[in-house]
Parts: sequence; C-alpha cells; structure tokens
Amino acid sequence: MNHYQKINNKYTVKKALLIIVLILFAKVILAQSLYSEKFEDCKLSSFCLDCGDPQAQPPKTVIQNILRGIGQQQLATLKGSLEMQILISQDGKPCLLSVENKTGISSELLSLKRSINATENWTPAMNGNKKESSSISLILEFEDGKFRAKRRIFNFANQSNMKAAGTPDKKGSEKSQLSESWKVYTQNNSELPWDMSRAVACDKKGDVWIGTDNGIVKITDGKWSHFNASNTAIGATSYNKNQTQSVRDMEVDRKDNKWFVIGYDVYRYDNRSWTKFDSVNSPINWARKIFVDRHDNILFTSWEGVIKFDGRGWSVMNKKNSKLPSDKTLGAFVDSKDRTWIGTFEGNVMIEKGKTIVLNDTTSPLSRAYISKMQEDKSGNLWFSLYNEKGTAAGIYNYTPDGKWQRMWQEDEKMFAANSINDFFLDEEKNVLWLSQNNVGIIRYDISLKKTEIYTTENSSVPSVNVERIAKDKNGAIWAATFAGVIKTELK
Repeated sequence: MNHYQKINNKYTVKKALLIIVLILFAKVILAQSLYSEKFEDCKLSSFCLDCGDPQAQPPKTVIQNILRGIGQQQLATLKGSLEMQILISQDGKPCLLSVENKTGISSELLSLKRSINATENWTPAMNGNKKESSSISLILEFEDGKFRAKRRIFNFANQSNMKAAGTPDKKGSEKSQLSESWKVYTQNNSELPWDMSRAVACDKKGDVWIGTDNGIVKITDGKWSHFNASNTAIGATSYNKNQTQSVRDMEVDRKDNKWFVIGYDVYRYDNRSWTKFDSVNSPINWARKIFVDRHDNILFTSWEGVIKFDGRGWSVMNKKNSKLPSDKTLGAFVDSKDRTWIGTFEGNVMIEKGKTIVLNDTTSPLSRAYISKMQEDKSGNLWFSLYNEKGTAAGIYNYTPDGKWQRMWQEDEKMFAANSINDFFLDEEKNVLWLSQNNVGIIRYDISLKKTEIYTTENSSVPSVNVERIAKDKNGAIWAATFAGVIKTELK
C-alpha cells in the first residue's frame, strides 16, 4: 500500500474537449462510454460524469479487490496502465462501463469486471438531498511489481488540471530546523502546462527542462517555451487529442540532445528536430529510465534488458547475452573505470572487459537490494540508491575506491524500508545529498554536519508527497518535479 497514491487524494483534470456536450457544471445527463473497451451489460437509463456535491466515492476495498482479481503472480510482471469508467447507481451499486487497457493482458484475464462489480458499499453522488447516478474513473499504473492508484476527476467548472498533494507517511522536520525554502510553479502561477510532473533536467546551456503529464517546457532566463502534441512528433493521449502523452523520464547527453521517455516510446530532441524511437525502428519496448554514460552512450532500462544507443546503432544487454539475473532492469551506470553496473529485480551485476560478475557477496549490500541509480563523485566514491521492498536493505550507500561500504542513516535501518527512493542527487559543491522519497517528500542531508531535513506538504511549501526527479541549475538552485507542480529552492 506504500507504492500508490491513495484514492482520497484530491485530483482535478483539464478535460474540456473530452465530452464536448457537457456544459458549465457537467450536470447534463449523458450515458456515454469514455474508453474504447465497452461492457454492454452495464447500463443505466441516465447518469452524469463525475458530478454531485459530494461526488460518488468508492469503498476502501475497491483497489484490493482489483489486485486480488489480477493475482499476485500476474501482478509481479504486470506493466502499463488501466483506466476504468465505473457507473454507480443511486443505490450505490457499481458496474464496469468502459476500460482503456494498456497492460497487454486482456481485461477478462485480469478479472476487472468481476472484481469491480462485486465490490460493495459505494457512496452515490448527491444532488442536493437527492441521490444521483454517475460515473467515475479510476486509474491504476503498474511498474516494477508496484502500482499506483488515483482517481481522475472531471471538473468542467474551473478547467484546472490533474494534481496530487497527499498526506506524508513520515513526519517532517521542525520548520525552525529547515535550511531551504521553495518556490512552487503551477499552472495557476506560471506557464507550466500541467501540475502533475515527473521529470526535470538542466541542459548544457543552463536551460531548465520540465516534463509533465501534458507536454514539456523549457525555461531560458525566465522565458518559457512549450513542446507538445501540436508542435512536435509527440503523440496525444487516446482520451483527449488536446492533451500530450505523459513524460516519464528525461536526460540530457553531452551533445546537449534531450532524451525523453514518453508514453511507451523514446524521443530525442537535438535542438532542431524530434526523432521517435519505438519497437519499429529500435529494440525499445516500454523503456523505463534513461542513463547517459561517460562515453555519451544512452542507456535505457526496460523489461527486456538494458538497451544502449551509441549514436549510430543499438545493442541490448540481457540474460541471454550478458548473463543478467533478470531482464527486468532497474538502474544502469558506467563508472570511471569503464565498469558497467546493472541492477535488476533479481540481483545486480558488474560487467568489466566483457566479463559479467554477479554481485552476490553477502558482505555487500548489493547482495540484498537492487541498484536503481548511481553517481560517482570527484574522489571516485560510488553512490548507490538501492531498492528492495522486502527487509531493510534499501537505502543510500557510499562505496569508496578502496572497497569500503558506508550506509547513510546507518542508525535508522527502516529509513527506506517502507518508502522507496525515487531519485537522488549529490551536490558536491555544497556537500549536500538530495533525495525524493515516495509518499514523503524531499530529504536534504548535509554530509559535513550529518544533518537530515525532511520537507513535506505539512511543514513546507513542497506541494506533494509524490516527488520524482531532482536536478541542479546553473545558479545552484535545486529543482524537483512533483505531482502538484515543480519546485525550486530559493537562492539566498
């Protein structure tokens, strides 16, 4: 339950052109399926789309029911997303009306209809003192054996967009102990096209790039430029042709090319034109994360190994040709000694001079948790973000050139046991380690002072407990992408 955004978080979404016949307050009665896969036996004479005050509410058991129907074995390998339109009658009975299924497994095999229709104790929408039939949309996203659940709310009155704040799972630091303050950029106070964002990076010219769930922006000395489905090769979403597909990750290579994982494909922007890479013109099939190695090769982790682009052609490292423990890869890195480190969901390897070494030494944390990200500092120390939802081995580790391991927050073994690390960044100039922690917020660790500061929605202006990528700009400010806007440290 720690790996998904709770259903009771508040969401809004810009969807004006999705159902064009809805007027100002979305009170028009309309029996219409939102998604391509329809269930004809789910019928009501009339219903409204996400209407009511209060709106219809699902019971707490609905997500557990869906996951139980999918099954643990299938859940462990499931990837993609499900967006489900559910009708709730006046007496609180649900039925599955339509689905947008992007998992590659049929909705029947996933038991979606049976799981949802069997759920009890839904709360119907209210119109004054009268119960009203309505439909709501639930979204489930699957990746790495984990899932995230959220509700899509169609608010036609204010045309605001999807965002998620949430309540932190961990108590933040006292406000008086915090060193930083944050500036928050949202759709309301800036040119950000969507509040829900997952990626941020700074290029060689000092421009800041932000990837959202509805397009990309570039900030150059305060000027915002927009890239979306209308002016690039990036596709629109299937449910709204005016909304651009979600940017899941991004990196900048040494030639200042921008690389993006968008939807299920990869895009490159060379500052002049856009190129799309998918399963037709590359080995890419649902890329996850992007890593740029020291030779300017672009590495993509995926469910089919690590895919490498060297500027001319493609190659793949997988179980068959590189003896990886699993093709489900999590992180990849090439250090200054040209050793390639790869984390999979069944173990880690290090490839040196073509030889694959399985990192299963029981004295090393690499035998107990999986590499999700690495960074090498100027002294040759290797920094590891390790993931494992079982046990207490997950966390941040430092590996010195002479082979010694040091664990950050050694005194608190459970620091990252329940809430995984989404990203980390070592700011060597200030000797500060920055982390984004799932369902918590941002952690600032002063290495010299050994001081930890936890920024959450409750003790700071950090707007969401879902913080994804972290980057540093040319002026030294730290940027982070969150599910409720983009944040930046205020320079002092």
